[in-house]
Amino acid sequence: MRVLGFFPPNGVLFIIFSLFILSCEVKQEGQDLSHTGDLEPVSASEFNSLLPQDQYRVTNKLASTLYKGVPPGDFFDLERSEFDMTRKDNSNYLQRIKDQLNSPLPPDKREYYLRRVEENYNYDSPFREAQEIMTMLWEFPLSRDYYDLWMAYFLANTIMFTPGQEVEPVQYLDIKKVYSRLLRMISQDYPVREIVYQHMISQENWRRFRSPEDNTREMMEIFLRRFRDEEVPKAAKACQNWSLTGQDQGYQLVVDYNENTEPQSILDTTVTTCWDFYRAIADHPRLMPTVVAVIVDHLFSMSSEEEKQRIVDGVLAKNPRTFRDIFNILLFSRAYLLGAERPKKWEEAFLGTAKRIYYKPSENFFRFANRVGWGSGSTIKLYDMKQPPFIEKLGRTPVPPLDALSFAFYHKSLRENLMINRSSNTDDAGWQEELYNVQFTGDDFINYIFVTALGREATQEELDTFNQIFESKGFEDRHRWQKTRLILDYISRLPEFYMFRKVK
Repeated sequence: MRVLGFFPPNGVLFIIFSLFILSCEVKQEGQDLSHTGDLEPVSASEFNSLLPQDQYRVTNKLASTLYKGVPPGDFFDLERSEFDMTRKDNSNYLQRIKDQLNSPLPPDKREYYLRRVEENYNYDSPFREAQEIMTMLWEFPLSRDYYDLWMAYFLANTIMFTPGQEVEPVQYLDIKKVYSRLLRMISQDYPVREIVYQHMISQENWRRFRSPEDNTREMMEIFLRRFRDEEVPKAAKACQNWSLTGQDQGYQLVVDYNENTEPQSILDTTVTTCWDFYRAIADHPRLMPTVVAVIVDHLFSMSSEEEKQRIVDGVLAKNPRTFRDIFNILLFSRAYLLGAERPKKWEEAFLGTAKRIYYKPSENFFRFANRVGWGSGSTIKLYDMKQPPFIEKLGRTPVPPLDALSFAFYHKSLRENLMINRSSNTDDAGWQEELYNVQFTGDDFINYIFVTALGREATQEELDTFNQIFESKGFEDRHRWQKTRLILDYISRLPEFYMFRKVK
């Protein structure tokens, strides 16, 4: 499903239609995915048995999921006269990433990256929280510190932990409070159950669901997928002395004196107080299956319900206790790295590709990306793509919005701000000379750019077409950045650029 002809007038609609067809193909193929439910990690021997371009693609599937990317100079031997995808070494790059995620940064390094976040970028008030968090994800290298940042970000954009800033009582500072609590508890390897409990009793959670009836219903539905209307009045009775003040008092959580004293039979147990109710949810047998299912819904968003349930069961069979346990099982599994297919979220597509093509953001990049509801002139805004972090009351959807308008902004962001945005000097934003300043020529150069940005070599039709265009434009070897820009422009219009695909 290629986009040749440079370029169709309705390119965005073509991509959307193609993504729809690809998603249908994923669902139809579902039962045939050879790696579905296989939660064993990809071994070194299996990794080395893949074709070199597939090794690079699988490595960057993992890296892009973490909003990072492995540039070709770190993976291939670029000193050779031909681009034959010879590896720099024979190590298992997946294991290398895993080792990095287990290794904390030295204190001085951590302070260095925090200073970069503070000094090198501009932020808006009151939107600073989201902008600063995303900047940390960009600046911090793969490490245990980064893994903690990423897990907290991932979770804070799910239905479980989103601050839900679009809800009136929620303040922008609540984003930092929710995220910081997740980050602190994840970094100290608190059990999932305790993290859920501390979140449920927080003022930030009550600002999202602000009455005893609403809050208790949502906690049972979100964390247990328990939909029992008859339990809501009993749960509300247990939480009768918890309330949120009005706007004039700053939407403060108040735990009053009128504590319930009548035992309530709910959640397969008996609770009396609101503290009992939240603890009963945190201790419930359905909590861990639900938490794992939410994460699986995002990582395996286009898999069938049967496939996802097999994956959830496989994770639970390994008795995970922490979020680190859950993500380690899923991210490095054969089921995910070799089998999962799904559309990429903006961070995976943009930030993951940016790291591979030696992209440098402007000092205002994360400021513009995370503006909410206002501010014209930016083609980066996640709000326009319906992918804003921390904003939606029920979190981001597992599949990013692919309606025509949302995807048009998504595509425009990647094409104009990333793929055709060449840096004219080392201080300018855009992809750097390091991307195209290689010794490959002809078809080798085209294939090098394709593998770097897309994870595969160009087809013969693509090679022939690009060579014809280069000849018609008078492009010679010295026109490397012009060739690169044209190739990346084309790749930005391919449906597969917006998808994680399985390894066949």
